[in-house]
Order: sequence, then structure tokens, then C-alpha cells
Amino acid sequence: MHYHNFEKILGSGNREWKYKEMKNKFFKTIAGAMVATIVLSGCDSSQISLEADEAATEVSKEDVSVEKDEAGTEESVEDASTKDASVEENTDDATLDESSDDEDSDESASLDNSELYEAFIDGSEKVYFNEEDDILPYHYQQNLNYGEGYTVDELIEGSLASCYKYDDSKGDPTFESKYIDCGNDGIKELVVEVRFPGLENDEYEESEEYLDEWVIKDIDGKLVAKYYGYTAHYWYTSINEYGYVSVNTVGAYLGVLTEQFGFLDENADWVLYYNYYYYLDMDDYVREKGNKGLILDCSSDDWNEMQVEEYVFDEKAPYTDSEKTGFMTYYKYDNDGIIDDDSIYEDSSIYKQTFDEAGVNTCPRSEVEERLEKRREEIGLSEEIM
Repeated sequence: MHYHNFEKILGSGNREWKYKEMKNKFFKTIAGAMVATIVLSGCDSSQISLEADEAATEVSKEDVSVEKDEAGTEESVEDASTKDASVEENTDDATLDESSDDEDSDESASLDNSELYEAFIDGSEKVYFNEEDDILPYHYQQNLNYGEGYTVDELIEGSLASCYKYDDSKGDPTFESKYIDCGNDGIKELVVEVRFPGLENDEYEESEEYLDEWVIKDIDGKLVAKYYGYTAHYWYTSINEYGYVSVNTVGAYLGVLTEQFGFLDENADWVLYYNYYYYLDMDDYVREKGNKGLILDCSSDDWNEMQVEEYVFDEKAPYTDSEKTGFMTYYKYDNDGIIDDDSIYEDSSIYKQTFDEAGVNTCPRSEVEERLEKRREEIGLSEEIM
């Protein structure tokens, strides 16, 4: 099966961006010219007496000797000045040449980078998976292996073979490609979006799409897959032009809505901003945290009509037990919405005491944005990238 039904995305929007053509190479040439002036002089002979000639010759020798000494001194000073200027000029030339070489090298690297990506899109180059990046979904590991290389067709075939079932009548998988700039460092990475129409279900809207998204980076002349995301049913992955990633869901499963935010840095390495969990009521929070070893007693009526939002900074943390792992906030609600009541965050409140005793790091709802701003500073996430 051959999958070359692709196009490069142009334009703007979440999935369509406009990319500038590569800049023309800039060359600097410095030329120097040396000018030498040679002055030749001569004198005519005349008939004079031998004595007068000899006397004149001796006087002339003395004059010439004096003139040569004076001229030599002046010439020596001028030569020294000229040599200093020449050294300065050569130093400037070397600096400019070095700068020009660096620019040419950057342009050349960018060009080679594009050619390598294009070769992958054309099917003549392979992408590799590094085990330390650990991005392959578990079910894909049946047909795709760490340490091995795959062409774009082989990548799609391996993904397709990992599907439980596929409706061929809806069409073969296709892919599209686009470039992004992870970390906004001027070096581009390749995104390949693979669409699987045969996985789409008639129970859902016609606009439903099944997409795999692979972020690929050129590392020392070798293409490496650095990130995997997908879109399916009510799960949506979005990657912007600077590598900022948001994973959003529609609806809450078992009373919990989950989302994820992070970015790919200049090395296209994944950096978690936070995992977000929204619990429809306190019972949902107690149940989910209980499954992870956190025991809470929130059975009294005081806990009714209370919701929880959790911001987790550590993907391996079972709950927010410190500033390092994140925080959670809680609040009461009624038919009109959220009730603003700062007293529930005071040390004397039953809610704060319960969470403190369990070792849960909490945050007043009014301070959430301040905490998130601090988190962005810690991980180097700028508004420009978001």
C-alpha cells in the first residue's frame, strides 16, 4: 500500500500555517587594493671640467646621503603606519569573513534540514524512534520498534496494522505535512498528520477525524520522532507553530474532565506545563485519589455542592503533595454558579484542615493564575510560544 496523497499546508489557523520561503544567501566580499607609486628620475650629461665634476660629485654624494637618511626616516614612519593599518584591515576582514562563514553555514544547515524532511515526505528517508523518548503508544509497539527506522509509508502501515479494525470502504489513510519551530529558535521541525478515515464511526458527526500527529526533528542528520499526539472522538490534540501543545476533551468521564498542556522545547523534547483535572463533585475526587492511595474522609454534608480543580506538574505524581508536584483548588457552588468565599481556604476551615492532614497542597481559587504564572517561569514557557 502506498500513501503519497499528501499536501503541504499553507495559510493560517490551527492546522494551516503559512511558511516563508528560505531567504537568499547573503554573501559579503571585501576587496582591498594596494597601490604602489614608483618615481623614476634621471639627469642629462653636459661637458664640464673634470675637477668641477669631481667636486660636484662629492657634494652630491653628501647631499644624497643626507636626503636618504631623512627620507628613510619618513618612509620608515609611513611604512609602520601602513603596516598597522594593514593589520587592522586584515583583522576586520577576518572577522567579517568569519561572520559571513557562520551565516552561510546556518543557511546551509537550514537547507540540508529541509532536504532531509522532503526526502522523508517523498519516501526516500526514514524516521527513527529512540527508546529514551518513550513516545510510542503501547499498541503501536506491536508493529513499530524502538531503534528501527521507517519510511512514511512504513510508519502508516505499522500504525494501521495496530488498529483493532479498519473500514477500507471509507478510504485509505492519507497524510499531510507542515513545518513548525519548536522553542522559537529559528530551526524548523516537521509535523506529519496521518488521517484514518476507516476508523471514523457513523455514530459521530461527519466532521469527526482520526488523526495521528508525529513531530519529527533532524538530529545530526538523522530524523527522530520526538512527539506523538492524536485526535479521536472527543479527544483533540493541537500543536501550534512554536510547539505549544494542548490536549482537550469534550465531556467528563466518570465525573472527571481531563486536559493537558505543555510544549516542545528547542530540542523538541516534551515539557509538561500541567495536567488538568476537573472533578464534578468531591465524591469523584475522593474516589479517584483513593485509587492512587490517598485516603480522605469527606462524607459529611459540609462537603456537598463542592467541586475540585487539580493542576499537576509531575506526570508521575498520584496527587499534589507539594509545590513541586502542583496544587488543587476547591469551591462551593449553587444554581447561580461558583460561590466566592475565601473563608474555606483559611487554616481554621474543615476543608483546609482535611487536606493539610492528608498532605495535599492546596491553593485559593483567587491565586490560581499567579501559581500558573510562576510555573511558566520555572519551565521557561513564554507567552510568545503559547
